[in-house]
Amino acid sequence: MLFRILDPQTKANQFWRDFDRLNDELTRSILDSQFGSPSNFPPVNVYTKEDEALVTCLLPGLEPDQIEINVKDNLLSIHGKKKSEELAEGTEVLRREIFNGEFRRTLELPFRVDGEHVLAKFTNGILNIHLPRREEDKPKKVSITIG
Repeated sequence: MLFRILDPQTKANQFWRDFDRLNDELTRSILDSQFGSPSNFPPVNVYTKEDEALVTCLLPGLEPDQIEINVKDNLLSIHGKKKSEELAEGTEVLRREIFNGEFRRTLELPFRVDGEHVLAKFTNGILNIHLPRREEDKPKKVSITIG
């Protein structure tokens, strides 16, 4: 934000808050158009345990055949393309916040993944990816001998 307004009571402050919002939206729009999809699309949650990770990804409006998942070592890549909606002739877009187009999201995990046992499930626009840790990367208990 360009400006931080402390007193929300005056009309002048409302003007600057609106100006800040417009500036944020314009900057985000320019960056997204210059560099492709937003860096935080699709939104994800990543959960880890000692021997696995679970990634939950929101992809409403897509079908499983529009999504590609790749795993290499400790990197998970989610790639896809969301088609633009068809607009009736003469329709003008007043505001567009829902992402359309090609996206790629790459996440670094804290361990290497066993790519042979990755499971992905897609239900109601939510993609769940179960990523087991490679056996050789799992912590090993070391026994101590006396002497």
